[in-house]
Amino acid sequence: MHPFLKPLTFHAEPLTALRHRDEQALEDIFDDLQVEEILIDVCIRLRQLYPEPCWEDEPFDFLQGYL
Repeated sequence: MHPFLKPLTFHAEPLTALRHRDEQALEDIFDDLQVEEILIDVCIRLRQLYPEPCWEDEPFDFLQGYL
């Protein structure tokens, strides 16, 4: 794992990782210009967008109006 890709917070992991087809799309868009650096930057930014854990939330609060 690249040293810049270490987790930045203690938030949950994303449901899916960046796929090979996503990497290929980046290569196609940027014509192989510094694709590795762009890929690292995208992964870092995605890690910053992880949702915060909702420890305080009641998991069935949304049912309150129906019960």
